[in-house]
Amino acid sequence: MRYTRKIIIALIIASGVIFAGITSYIIIFSTQKSFESKIRKLIAKYKIPSLAAGIVINNSLAWANGFGDQPDLDTVYMIGSITKTFTSTALLQLNENNKIGLDIDINAYLPFNVRNPDYPNISITTRMLLSHRSGLARDSLNFQIWYSDNETIEWMNENLGTHYKYWIHRPSLAEYLNGTLSPEGLYFNPGIWILEPGTQFFYSNIGYELLGYLVEQITNKTIEDYVQESILDPLNMASTGYDYLEFAGKNAIPYEWINGENTEFIISNMYTTGGSALRSTIPDMTNFMIAHMNLGMVNGTQILNSGALELMLEKHSSFTNATAGGFNLIGYGLGWMLYDDGLQGHDGAVIGYLASLFFKKTEKGVFGGIVMFNRGFIHKSDDVLKNIFFPTINKLIFEEAEHLFNLIS
Repeated sequence: MRYTRKIIIALIIASGVIFAGITSYIIIFSTQKSFESKIRKLIAKYKIPSLAAGIVINNSLAWANGFGDQPDLDTVYMIGSITKTFTSTALLQLNENNKIGLDIDINAYLPFNVRNPDYPNISITTRMLLSHRSGLARDSLNFQIWYSDNETIEWMNENLGTHYKYWIHRPSLAEYLNGTLSPEGLYFNPGIWILEPGTQFFYSNIGYELLGYLVEQITNKTIEDYVQESILDPLNMASTGYDYLEFAGKNAIPYEWINGENTEFIISNMYTTGGSALRSTIPDMTNFMIAHMNLGMVNGTQILNSGALELMLEKHSSFTNATAGGFNLIGYGLGWMLYDDGLQGHDGAVIGYLASLFFKKTEKGVFGGIVMFNRGFIHKSDDVLKNIFFPTINKLIFEEAEHLFNLIS
């Protein structure tokens, strides 16, 4: 299905005509034009190749548009660590179905033992991993090489001057995790364990790869297949997946800012299926977001019960003086970032892409936004992109979402 570049739902049109008259109807579209003009000015100023954004109000996509070189709303962007919200949803589904206990030692489900060697008597649980309180570091030393295939490594070495080594034998996820986390493992470095389990928050990508492997062990399916069958298919997310080859001709071209210009990167898959490998579109992510905004249900499809959703958004860690994507970060739940003023969501960054989603529940309803664009800062640091453009565009989308929500509520 090919989407038009702009969506204004009947709910907003009707509110303008019926409740406020023709004058208000014109004002709504005048405001939209001004809002979109601001987006165009921002992406021109900061040289963003392509961007897609959407505003979700209650159960509907209220506004969506694409900008730049690839403006169609069926353009597929990588969503980075927003993937973690899918992995957490999968684990909460399994918990809901009594397939896994959040506070049971994960070794009960694994073919190998996982323990912090400095705290061998402390069990590591699914809840600890979901809330980034397992004691694991952010990444292992060879994490970047592991998550890229050899074709990507070769391309980077030839085009970017890197000197990454190839894997003669690429380890499976099980081999990589066992070899990285165990002191006797082939890839072990003691720096992978940094904190006493269950005591403090420390954002861990490798922890979410372990969660993805837990899904595989419990279901006897790859995490790709489980997420497809239990989340993507029920939510009609046909343009979301882990393999870019499924979306040939629709993938957003990734770029990073190198030597004062956008440098095009190779489109490739990532092995980080638990933490950052998904790609999607604005319409698809709308369905996922509505499920989490609307007590787990979209168009009559229930993917989680309301109790599980509330558990995911409980504050498991508290922060002060922290920000993420321009919002003040006050805590972390089970796969979700918690911001001040009742805002919840997650952002994601991988080579060549940045994305965010966020929503706010009120007594009158719920509203939020989704942003995706194809310039990143993972391979080359880009403080302007990370600290100025990304926060600015997120806040602009949030403010417009709040404005539209107030118009119709």
